[in-house]
Amino acid sequence: MPAALLGATLLAGCAGSPPVHYYTLTGAALPASATQAQPAPAFMLEVLPVNVPPQADQPQLMLREQEGGLTPLYSERWSAPLADELRGALADTLTRVLQAPDVQAMRAPAGAPVWRVVVDVQRFESATGVEAIVDATWRVRPVNLKGQAWQCRSISRVAVSGTDAPSAVHGLRVATRDLALTIANAIQDGTGHPQPGSPQVQLMGCNRISE
Repeated sequence: MPAALLGATLLAGCAGSPPVHYYTLTGAALPASATQAQPAPAFMLEVLPVNVPPQADQPQLMLREQEGGLTPLYSERWSAPLADELRGALADTLTRVLQAPDVQAMRAPAGAPVWRVVVDVQRFESATGVEAIVDATWRVRPVNLKGQAWQCRSISRVAVSGTDAPSAVHGLRVATRDLALTIANAIQDGTGHPQPGSPQVQLMGCNRISE
């Protein structure tokens, strides 16, 4: 094939490729009840790296079809590895709600009071035109301060009416925010039993732990 024809063919192929869109989980709007002025906390936050299920840990969005299959959207991608997106979104919501700094962005002094947050996500998916689900086991533990450590499992479900990628991302972003709000409640309530951070969250069980 002549070089000119080959070049024209390649250009035609590139011209026909759909544009790539990038999405983030960070920046979900907070409910009014979570934005009320609070006194500055006497602790910092340490949100550890988040575990995510392999089927969801892909650079592109994975949509679950109603018959159960997964459809990859290769032109609709996360702006960072999904584990980083989740950790960033959880830390973003927690720092805004609790008004406490994240030690990943600011090193904690030796002996500083810290709430440590560990999250293991079992399901992270959006069913096309139905709902977004974030099902996670999580643990909060106070370090160098008084408080009750908890290990809980919660499921965040957010209705999704649209069948496009932005609708799926919006649902997953809100479900991730609601997970963070539930974790924030466990930290704020001290020794009280954790409460769902939203009516869209179902707490499957919380156990007191000692470490």
